[in-house]
Amino acid sequence: MKTVKLLAVFIVMGWILSVPCVMANQDAPADVQQAAAQGLQPFLNKIPVISLEEYGFAPGDSLDTASLGDPFLVYTIPPRALDQYQAGSAVTSIVTPTTMWYFPVLIAEQSRAILVVDWLDNQWQAVSLGYAGLAKELGALSRQWKASQGYHPMLIVVFQAKQYLFTVPEKDSQNLTRLVTQKPMATGKPADDYATLGTAASVIEQLKPVVKDALK
Repeated sequence: MKTVKLLAVFIVMGWILSVPCVMANQDAPADVQQAAAQGLQPFLNKIPVISLEEYGFAPGDSLDTASLGDPFLVYTIPPRALDQYQAGSAVTSIVTPTTMWYFPVLIAEQSRAILVVDWLDNQWQAVSLGYAGLAKELGALSRQWKASQGYHPMLIVVFQAKQYLFTVPEKDSQNLTRLVTQKPMATGKPADDYATLGTAASVIEQLKPVVKDALK
């Protein structure tokens, strides 16, 4: 899997259970939004002009016009929950919230990169900028399953499988779909429109052996 270059302090892949996260509402708390707003331009200013495309930006983009889109609270499926999943169970019953928030970075309303905000040193901080491939897919996901139509896709990562997924709880309780983030970025287009949703039973069965192998 191609490594996406990141500008990062570092990303905490674990999660802090003492930090409150609300499963039913992905609205970022005010202090999370403030950390994102304060961290955006400092990270953008660190990108060398010759590296703009590596971070998802076009050479003609004016980075001082960048804005933040609606964030995704990142959830994960712990290995034990993955292994014990029973077909027919709701996806929301096996996910656990992390402390990470992914903010799409927009240029002319197009998602170009992801700014990550995490709980670090007892405060919310912007910790990395990158994930250009994922940003394109999240843009396509948000266009397909619009908040204005009552949909709020949940972003999920299975760390051991290095796999991003999503579920749309408002559609039904058992949908689970892979986000395709390995497509070459040269085309500038997302890999899928995500109109067709996968099933949790199928996707989880595919992930189980990958996670087991990673834990050996």
